[in-house]
Amino acid sequence: MKESTLFKSVFNATPIILVILSIEGKLMDYNESFRRVSGYSDDELVNIHIREIIHPDDYEMVHNNYASLTRGEFESFRATRRFVCKYGDVFWADVSSSPICGEDNQVKAVSCTAFDMTRRKNMDVALRDRDERLQTLFEKKGDAVVVLDEGMKIIRVNRIFEEISGFSKAELKRPLNILEFVHEQDAERLFKYHRERRQPSADVPESYVCRLIDHKGGVREQTIKVAMIPGTSRSLVVIKNCMAAEPVPSFSDRKKDDPFRLIAENSTDVVFMTDLDLAVTYVSPSVEWVTGYTQEEFKLLKLHEFFSEESYGRAKTMLKEGILGTYDARVPFTTEYQCLHKDGTNRWIETITRLILSEYGHPIGITGASRNITERRTVEEALRRSETKYRMLTEEIKDVVLGLTPDLLIDYISPVVSEFSGYSPGEMTGTHVSAYLHDPGELETALDLLTQAFTGDSETNSFEFLFYAKDRPDFYVEVTCNPIFEGGRVILLQCVARDITERKKAADALKEREQQLSVENIYLKKSIQKSERFGNIIGKSDAMLRVYERIIQAASSPANVVVSGESGTGKELAARAIHDMSPRADKPFVPVNCGAIPDTIIESEFFGYKKGAFTGAVCDKAGFLDLADGGTLFLDEVGEIGLNMQVKLLRALEGGGYTPIGSNQVKHAHFSIVAATNRDLTELVGQRKMREDFFFRIHVIPIRMPPLRDRAEDISLLLDHFLMKAGTDKPLPRISEKIRRAFMGYSWPGNVRELQNVLNRFLALNKLDFSGISGFPDVSGESRRASSNASNSGSSGSLALQVERFEKEIILSQLGRHQWNRSRVAQKLNIDRKTLASKIKKFDLAPDREE
Repeated sequence: MKESTLFKSVFNATPIILVILSIEGKLMDYNESFRRVSGYSDDELVNIHIREIIHPDDYEMVHNNYASLTRGEFESFRATRRFVCKYGDVFWADVSSSPICGEDNQVKAVSCTAFDMTRRKNMDVALRDRDERLQTLFEKKGDAVVVLDEGMKIIRVNRIFEEISGFSKAELKRPLNILEFVHEQDAERLFKYHRERRQPSADVPESYVCRLIDHKGGVREQTIKVAMIPGTSRSLVVIKNCMAAEPVPSFSDRKKDDPFRLIAENSTDVVFMTDLDLAVTYVSPSVEWVTGYTQEEFKLLKLHEFFSEESYGRAKTMLKEGILGTYDARVPFTTEYQCLHKDGTNRWIETITRLILSEYGHPIGITGASRNITERRTVEEALRRSETKYRMLTEEIKDVVLGLTPDLLIDYISPVVSEFSGYSPGEMTGTHVSAYLHDPGELETALDLLTQAFTGDSETNSFEFLFYAKDRPDFYVEVTCNPIFEGGRVILLQCVARDITERKKAADALKEREQQLSVENIYLKKSIQKSERFGNIIGKSDAMLRVYERIIQAASSPANVVVSGESGTGKELAARAIHDMSPRADKPFVPVNCGAIPDTIIESEFFGYKKGAFTGAVCDKAGFLDLADGGTLFLDEVGEIGLNMQVKLLRALEGGGYTPIGSNQVKHAHFSIVAATNRDLTELVGQRKMREDFFFRIHVIPIRMPPLRDRAEDISLLLDHFLMKAGTDKPLPRISEKIRRAFMGYSWPGNVRELQNVLNRFLALNKLDFSGISGFPDVSGESRRASSNASNSGSSGSLALQVERFEKEIILSQLGRHQWNRSRVAQKLNIDRKTLASKIKKFDLAPDREE
């Protein structure tokens, strides 16, 4: 069974035993926990059969259950079984098994997860041994026995103590202190012994004489013997020979009453007997502590009212199988049931039962004992949820998991640390974290942060340190800590450590690169301010410097760009500059004139088509998106794209891909978009000629190209640039200062493209002709006539008259451009609104007349 390396590391690191078996019961795979517990080497475990590790007494039952799993009769099976280690040691495990099915739903293998229960079983045996020893003390003839808690309160007494004290068991249920039965002159000495007995180094006598007070107030000197109950803070007090001799009961009476009574009446577990209809015939007094019902109440209770429906069904099934002989009636049967406490809360009880057989071997009833395991079930359920969550979160993680005590000692650490640092888990367990942090500054910081994590004062749970490794150079780790609480305080920090050396190197390199780019950006801006051009764009006016800065920002970002501006302002040059300065510079720049593509073929032009897709498709053709893959797609006049095509382009831009005409294969291309338009896209959205989602997708970084009239200081640079480009063998006409002034005085409604056109016409005809464009109110006929004759006759009139005429043309041009919005025009010309109004009146300007 092939597994990823990452999952294999978690598979080996988990403390739970994991095993995969073949249909025949042979070992296919296992984790480190199984190999360690079994004691076998890897070579010995190759294809070992399950029968070689199962305890012989359990093998037949395991074999039957395993056969049922492989036949698909069970979805899963759980039971506690015994296993035999390599050297004969027996360990107990709580095993859950489930089939692994292939694509044909046939069982191919069986997975088993197991918890080692050996310690718990040994503890149960020790507990039973201790209980048996305690019961033996209770059964001693002539001795009164009392169990005391740490505060000298009486927890339990035997029948003899009841008789000598004169109190009934019911009366003794109320809290009573043993000192109430001791003479006041001996009370202080017994209290001193009781306290010192719980100190490890104290030397306290186990047996001594004291005076006891009986129920009639009489004082009797008695020898008492006191011993601690192992593993608890309780003590056992035996009052020696306090009863007079009594007639010895017959053997049959003693066998019938005393042992059962002492065990059943004084057991903290519920001892019970039922008939074969599950009607209770006997239940011990402890039933009230476990269920809330008294003995008499519980005897009258129907068990189906006490058990949950599922638990009652299992009890009935167990009884049926025992009567039918499916399992050995002589072997106790242990299971867990859910029941309803008298107060209405759900409880869990663990019950050990066996059938009562007649002298002929026929079942006549059930006997057993139950104990409350609600708290244990709650913890186990929380553990299962935690383990499930842990497995889900860590299946693909290869980080180191460790636990830190409040002393900052490593309590445990996962095995993957060996390949992580060169240290074995054994080397690091029990060591202080300071052993792995050699930088003094980082060590002090680490100790402060980890200490704060234990006190709850830390504002973060993630730290970075330089780790001192064993078999490799020191490297950076990121440690994430999560506190584990008990009793309202942090008892352990569960930490996850990962190697971030490469990330740190990348971050440092990125930081260094950012600093370098910052310096380069400063020099670039300075060079732009000094230079007369930026790429193929000519100009050094303030308006163009702002454009250059925005181009630099757009080139360093993968976001889409919209370049807007009037026709002829150089939008495509800006798009090319963005591409040339971006990381995509070595990839294609694909310009598309969206307004020139008919709607009938626009989809095939963008997405391409396959051979035979339609008449004339004689071969496969790549679309614009294919050609621009990795580079830049320049959409000129993007506002001309129809709504239907916008939807399809939007899907491609958002990662949904596109399909060439005649193909059923979805393709994906990665590129940046630079769109250009001389239209107001927001107005198109308002008119529902452009989809809002398409607008927001492409309109991320806006760049506005200024019209030539707003950067008149660049006109002279443009003239020189175009003259240089037009250089031929033929002598060029001289551009006189008067002609330059004429170029400077014109408003250029066609912008740079018109300037180049007028200049080319002048170079060809040696005559300056501003032919104008219909629909532009910027230039008056008088001005055009004056300009066209400038090369021959020069300007006529006084200087004041010419300045006044020039001022009138500028104001009229701006009024026409801004739809006679006087506030915007005054702001644009940097004059007061009242001043603008007086000049409009002076020049007799009006919206409906053309000067």
